[in-house]
Amino acid sequence: MVRALIKAGVDDNNARDDDWSPLLIAAGKGHERVVRALTEAGADFKKAGTSGTTPLYIAAQEGHDMVVRALIEAGADVNKKAMDNGVTPLYMAVQKGHSAIVRALIEAGADVSKADDNGVTPLYIAAQNGHEAIVRALIEAGADINKATDNGVTPLYIGAGMGHETVVQALLGAGADVNKTDIGGTPTTPVYIAAVMGHEAIVQILRDAGAVGKSESESECDAYV
Repeated sequence: MVRALIKAGVDDNNARDDDWSPLLIAAGKGHERVVRALTEAGADFKKAGTSGTTPLYIAAQEGHDMVVRALIEAGADVNKKAMDNGVTPLYMAVQKGHSAIVRALIEAGADVSKADDNGVTPLYIAAQNGHEAIVRALIEAGADINKATDNGVTPLYIGAGMGHETVVQALLGAGADVNKTDIGGTPTTPVYIAAVMGHEAIVQILRDAGAVGKSESESECDAYV
């Protein structure tokens, strides 16, 4: 039906009032064959919705592996950010835990250290959400393990604070700075936040890796070792 409509001359880039084109809708719904038909007919895969959401972005968000691959094959920009928050397709796939899509985007050349408008990287969001396999994939792809957010929070810090033991181990194994502090009113370290949150095992892991208590955080840390 789609091919018949295209052949009949229907504008495949005609969008709704919210700028959602047929390709954008098909990508979000996971209709691979429709996506391929539209891109082969010349549909603009760069055309975004009002928030800057591209077909590749929405497919990555919704976990549609084959649609993501079809759009990559068609030449979609894997590093194009959404306008409203600066989030890339890779970031969104990481956040949702879509490991197959993460690997497909990495293989297609996605920037593994590209941050959103708040300085949050894919590695940070993977560490925050406890996606160990994705953390390791990003590390293998060359992600900057010590790149911090605008508030100075590193992937190790957030992983420790959230209690994700295997993520902490993966980051430490890759050489994460165990004593890097955030830039809050009173700078604190990963071992401090782990102690405050009651993650005893992680406190020990960090201490074994060379973490040190600092000033007012020392007593908090010592309570768990």
